[in-house]
Amino acid sequence: MSDEQRKLPLYLQIKNKMVNNIKEGAWKPGEAIPSENRLIEQYNVSRTTIRQSIRELVQDGVLETRRGTPTRVRQTPKEEEGNPGVVHHELGEELSVQVLRSDQCADRYYAKGELMLDDIDEVFFFERVRMADARPIAYQQLFLPKPVGEKVKDDAAKMFDIFPALGMHDVHYKNIKETVSASNATQYEADILGLIPGEALVDIERTTLGIDGIPIEYSRTKYITSAFNYRIEIGR
Repeated sequence: MSDEQRKLPLYLQIKNKMVNNIKEGAWKPGEAIPSENRLIEQYNVSRTTIRQSIRELVQDGVLETRRGTPTRVRQTPKEEEGNPGVVHHELGEELSVQVLRSDQCADRYYAKGELMLDDIDEVFFFERVRMADARPIAYQQLFLPKPVGEKVKDDAAKMFDIFPALGMHDVHYKNIKETVSASNATQYEADILGLIPGEALVDIERTTLGIDGIPIEYSRTKYITSAFNYRIEIGR
């Protein structure tokens, strides 16, 4: 255990260990976690500490409790019904992805800031194009922390939606933050998308947080306006 970890209150230390169990796939989404008695024995702490750790994770949306049933790992947001927010829809029949460039680098400082990484840390960087019916409809820059990128680097060339690939490697997300705005195509982007420089694009900036609240993905995706729409769902 690191000195920094030892400084944390005991219930937070146990909470972090529980989060690691989920991140490493020992506790899977939808499955019941071990009983209180087993957790007390495993971590050699009091029942109060275990309950406080679980309560924190329930409040964070990582675990869920229901009267008369065991505490379970909450299903990832993609698997839940009634998830409100902005719903994207790409227009096209045959959708695919092309990777223009991929690299490990340490000089993407803005992206590393969004991923809460140190200046010396490297990120996996993917420059990709979304294709629909054999024509480009979006240009994307995708950044992943090195441990995450190493798991999905092969999938990034086959799957534009990176979340199923993350899930297959037991990397689950808790929250997605998106900003949707308009921007004008640069010369470089226009050449890739077959546009005139300055044409309007739908600009989506996204940061995805893991179940421990630490970013696992940052991306910037720019769609041509004729190939993208979205709707907003509001409700309970």
